[in-house]
Amino acid sequence: MHIVIIIILALACLLCGVRFIKAMEEDDQEKATILKGLTTVCCIIIAIVAYHMTDFPRFGMLVILGLVFGFIGDELLALRFVYTDKFNTCFLTGAGGFLVGHIFYLIALYGIAPKAWIIAAPLTAVALVIELINSKKHKLDMGKLFLPLGFYAAVVCFMGCSAIGACCFSFSAGTLLFAVAGVCFIASDSILSVQCFSDHPSNFKNRLLHVFYWTAQLLIALTPLFF
Repeated sequence: MHIVIIIILALACLLCGVRFIKAMEEDDQEKATILKGLTTVCCIIIAIVAYHMTDFPRFGMLVILGLVFGFIGDELLALRFVYTDKFNTCFLTGAGGFLVGHIFYLIALYGIAPKAWIIAAPLTAVALVIELINSKKHKLDMGKLFLPLGFYAAVVCFMGCSAIGACCFSFSAGTLLFAVAGVCFIASDSILSVQCFSDHPSNFKNRLLHVFYWTAQLLIALTPLFF
């Protein structure tokens, strides 16, 4: 029964995501904000179901908390299109919500694999160099947001690379899903920076970054099932 509920919720997440993209491209930002939130709500409920099925409840609870703060970040980021005069404020506070969520993910990962940093540290350095090259290539203009968003990008990269490290030191289906999710998060945020701070945003980039983002959210929500 639990698996059936998870499948239904995953399909609901997909439906809300598709309708969100359509609403956004039709410039119905209020509707898009609601639909975007509903996709993450579906993932949160999946994580709650998984929490009741896992043998590692602490890990499951940390995942739920990470997703909840992701939901907060989601809504704040979406509101930047509703309240365009507060674009930077919404973007920065939204990133702050995600930042707290990633900290919960890090606590979960290092509870499983304390030595994950051995792999995460050099991989993070490589990821940040790639991010810098990407920034230069697309001539990103972040203005006053450069430093706080640079710090946020470093945390996201470290979380994703820590997930890879955790998979290497404590391999399981759960850590493998988390590692794939971590890479998807890095890819999503990299595309988001181009979409928001370059002169060449596009519907294709918007769709692609959300495919990576929702894949990450869904995979992380499922990880407690495998512990």
